[in-house]
Amino acid sequence: MPKVAYSTEEREKIINRAKDYMQRKPDAPRTKVATYAGVGLSVLIRWAKEDDFVIPEPITSKQRMAKTPWKGTIV
Repeated sequence: MPKVAYSTEEREKIINRAKDYMQRKPDAPRTKVATYAGVGLSVLIRWAKEDDFVIPEPITSKQRMAKTPWKGTIV
């Protein structure tokens, strides 16, 4: 029997919080969504598979570099 760290009410609250954050900021990386929801990324990925909701795909290195304020200044 697996250990349950969150009650069903807490789990639903965390999932709703993550969904709300993804609607407000659709370009947010998945780690920020998990941090805002208050759980680790692995927990959110597992719950997404179980509860059938979609979390953002991991960003590529090009996307990460495009978001940096140092874009174009580093040689």
